[in-house]
Amino acid sequence: MKLTNATEQALAIMAMLAVQHQSIPVSSETIYTKLAVSPSYVKKLLRKLVVARLIGGVSGNNGGFYLEKAPSDISLLEIVEAIEGPFLSFPDQGVLQRAFTGFDDYAQNGHHIISSYFSEADRLWEARLRQVSVNEILEKVFENEFPLPTKNWNEL
Repeated sequence: MKLTNATEQALAIMAMLAVQHQSIPVSSETIYTKLAVSPSYVKKLLRKLVVARLIGGVSGNNGGFYLEKAPSDISLLEIVEAIEGPFLSFPDQGVLQRAFTGFDDYAQNGHHIISSYFSEADRLWEARLRQVSVNEILEKVFENEFPLPTKNWNEL
C-alpha cells in the first residue's frame, strides 16, 4: 500500500504545530498557504486530525489549531491512521479463490497463508511507527538545538 499525499501533508501540519509557540494557535489560512493546497482540502485534513484527538481548534479572529498532546505522545502511526484509516496491505478481494475454483480447499488454505504473512508484516509496520514520536523526529531534525526552536507560523 502506498500512503497518499494527505499523510505527508498531515505530517507537515503536525510538525508545524509542534514547533508553534504554545500560546498561539496556527490559523487554517496559514496552514493551507504554507502547504500550497486548497482551503477546503486542508480543512478536511484538520478535521480528521481533530476527530483523532491529535489536534484541537479555537474559533474566532485569533483562532487556529494546536496539538492536543505533547509531541512525545504522538506517534507516526496515530497520524497515519487518522488520515488513512487502519493499515491493511493485502486487499483480500477473493482473487485466489476465483483463480483456483475446483481447488477450493487449497485455495482457501493458500489464501489463509498469504493473508497471515501480510498481517504479520502489517503488525511489524504498525509496531515500528507506533515507536516513533513527532518529538523524536524533531529532535533529529534539530539535532544541535536545545530546547527545540519555536516559531509563530502565523507571521508569514
